[in-house]
Amino acid sequence: MKKQLMCVLLGVTAAMAISLIDTTTVQAAYKYRTVTIAGETVDRDHLNMSTYYKATKTVSVKIEYEKNTDETKGYTKTMKLPKGTIVAGMIVPKHKLSNGKWDDQLSFVVENRLNYALFNRNVRKGYRAGYGIAYPVSTFKKIKTPAYMPTWSYGDLYLGGAKAIDTTSKRSAQITTNGYVELHEINKNATLDEQYTGRPYSTAKIAKTRVKDATRYLYLKGKLKGLKTVRVGEKGAYQYRLALMNRHQPQNRSSYDDDRGEYYDFYSLYALGGVTYYTAITSGSDVED
Repeated sequence: MKKQLMCVLLGVTAAMAISLIDTTTVQAAYKYRTVTIAGETVDRDHLNMSTYYKATKTVSVKIEYEKNTDETKGYTKTMKLPKGTIVAGMIVPKHKLSNGKWDDQLSFVVENRLNYALFNRNVRKGYRAGYGIAYPVSTFKKIKTPAYMPTWSYGDLYLGGAKAIDTTSKRSAQITTNGYVELHEINKNATLDEQYTGRPYSTAKIAKTRVKDATRYLYLKGKLKGLKTVRVGEKGAYQYRLALMNRHQPQNRSSYDDDRGEYYDFYSLYALGGVTYYTAITSGSDVED
């Protein structure tokens, strides 16, 4: 009887130990998958993060152009993506490609993520470049987030501080995945999603990035109209410097309702050329549509 009781006790103790280990493991894994923003715990899946790929050589890509007033209508055009171009995208597993072969493909965002002139120079009137498709994927290598990209952001910054988040900004600055700074004025005649996607009124190539504490110093080949840049050279690629400083003042606009649960809506404030801009750093809810 004592032996049976001892076996039971040992079994219970072992089960408790396993349970404790499992719970600790789960908690550790969950902690790894979350971040704290303004005192709130947010799953990393809700952060505005991208996976970046760099073209190892010049490659042909198919660009899907969408009609501004109707995204269901569009056309496809084959173009060249220059060697060294960095895109934000994802690998689509093996399936039947447009050439009839079965293979993986890289789908990447073009609209406002790559500089406007790269794919929109000869665009049909009333259309815009939406996304691209490339294969074989062996022509790309996965890389870390470029140093010039703001943390947890798609590179789209909008003029104004905390109060401006709840209004419509008159100007945006886009830092593209392939290293350009583009400035856009709002197009009030466009749909809500397309107000800042037209031709930029000023653009400059980022030649080098230096990070010091909370500031990214972007060295530009040219001067930007509408943003304060510092002249640091007389010739070459590093003539102007633009400061992008994270103010580390996250703004919480999250909400909750019974249908979608918690909707994560956080923003970061930046000083771009000494002027305050904001950018969204989270999106999504606990309940998927």
